[in-house]
Amino acid sequence: MYNNVLNLLAILILISSFTLVANKRQNAYITTFRMQSVLLALISLIVSVKSMVESKKFDEVFFIFLLIVVFKVFLIPMVMRRTSNRVEYKVEKDFFINIPISMLICCGLVVLCWYVVFNIEGITNPATENYLIYSLSVVMIGLFFMISRKKALGQIIGFLVIENGLFLSAMLTTGGMPMIVELGLFFDLLTAFLIMGIFVFKINNTFNSIDINKLKQLKG
Repeated sequence: MYNNVLNLLAILILISSFTLVANKRQNAYITTFRMQSVLLALISLIVSVKSMVESKKFDEVFFIFLLIVVFKVFLIPMVMRRTSNRVEYKVEKDFFINIPISMLICCGLVVLCWYVVFNIEGITNPATENYLIYSLSVVMIGLFFMISRKKALGQIIGFLVIENGLFLSAMLTTGGMPMIVELGLFFDLLTAFLIMGIFVFKINNTFNSIDINKLKQLKG
């Protein structure tokens, strides 16, 4: 039952990554990321509760659950929605790659991840193998989303999805990384998010747009 629930949540996170690629609006990106983070928070909660029941001790993974809820479910989406409202807002029609082809590429990435994980020696647990496929696929789709969008906000969302995939892998394959490692990743995430947010405002103030292609105008 425990593995089935985690497997279902991991599949939903992977589906949310496909949903993200299929979206055209910036606010839809933010909503999809928030829902993906909710699913990740549920996984961390289930892992921490199971650990506490078995060990009869407080598990530090519960802190990770709280951090995900505070930052990824509430704080970061709220800041990004405010940013989206303050900069240029329109349906994004200028993808580097159109949506149908993007979806096919994402399917290919999942197949590639399955092939890579399937050929890794030493994995004896089928559940762990599946978790690695799901999490690695989320990372790859997040990377593809990041490089296939011209708008800076979309690229920030892609970076955050990559980070979600890394946390998904840590939660499901190791039962949670050490607390100090988790906190280090969170601080790195927040630092990168703040820096990218500053760049979004700077690009918008300079070009009245957040299309990164306009940075080519800075060439001498």
